[in-house]
Amino acid sequence: MNLENFTVNDLDGYIALASEFHSGPASFTPPNISVFTRNFEYILNSSDAYGWFIKVDGTIAGYVLCSRMFSTEIGAPQLWIEELSILDSHQGQGLGSAVLDRLQDMFPNVQRFRLEVAPANESAKRLYKRKGYDFIAYEQMIIDRK
Repeated sequence: MNLENFTVNDLDGYIALASEFHSGPASFTPPNISVFTRNFEYILNSSDAYGWFIKVDGTIAGYVLCSRMFSTEIGAPQLWIEELSILDSHQGQGLGSAVLDRLQDMFPNVQRFRLEVAPANESAKRLYKRKGYDFIAYEQMIIDRK
């Protein structure tokens, strides 16, 4: 399994995968090409957001998006695993576990790795618990600028 950085030529591939992810039960937001395009452009031009294709033997098996930030809660860097999506055809092969391990190897100075999981996504919850992730008691709230 390899994580391959997004490049300028990868927008269409990312949009296809993100559209599939956001059409399923793991996401509460519907596919939005404008958002995907802004995500992609930000990832390519920033030092605090990351996007990779998950590849197995040169074939795309999914993707992962992350953002790095300083957490005042712990006084240290934190990596948000924003989206981790494995294609159905590649699930059950240990790729999710391998991606989580690889991210920890890639970010040795990050103290906390954080992610969200949809309540109905039981297989993801089992994976994250196996990898040592714990639930936190926060309920999140947001407001979007109009």
